[in-house]
Amino acid sequence: MTEKKEHEKKDIHNKPSAETEMEVEELVEEIEVLQKELDEYKKLEDDYLNRIKRLQADYDNHRKRTLKEHLDHIKRANKDLVEKLLPVIDNFERALEAGKKSKGEEDDFYKGVLMIYNSLMEVLKKEGMKVISPKGEEFDPQVCEAAVAETVEGVEEGTILEVLRKGYMLKDYLIRPAVVKVCKQE
Repeated sequence: MTEKKEHEKKDIHNKPSAETEMEVEELVEEIEVLQKELDEYKKLEDDYLNRIKRLQADYDNHRKRTLKEHLDHIKRANKDLVEKLLPVIDNFERALEAGKKSKGEEDDFYKGVLMIYNSLMEVLKKEGMKVISPKGEEFDPQVCEAAVAETVEGVEEGTILEVLRKGYMLKDYLIRPAVVKVCKQE
């Protein structure tokens, strides 16, 4: 190497030249600009991430609400159907009572009607229907309707003496309260 180049090398190592200082300043400025851009992109990334999280939460809430509404709709439809079937059930029970009185329980027609009635009741029970027939129990205004009150000795007040019309529930819904005769004390 020539002396001049060696001398320049020594100068670079010993003290920075104006040109080197400018390059360093430019690099520092560029690093600062890049750092600011990086910070902006990080903020943008956080914003997008928060948006995605909110959208996902909104979607989950919507899905849960839609499922709940769908199940409620099914419950209401089942309740309406059972409500419409109650007069049919009442007529079956009347027919069975009349058949038992006129022809007896050994009559084939009576047995056929009883079989159909039992089949219908079994299907409804599988769907969650419960019969309310609280004879001998304490009167509960939540599920019973008192039509008649009668005084009977030896029976506690508020005891149900007779069920005039059965009541029905479908799962947690009261479809029809039981109509009952209740004991009262004078």
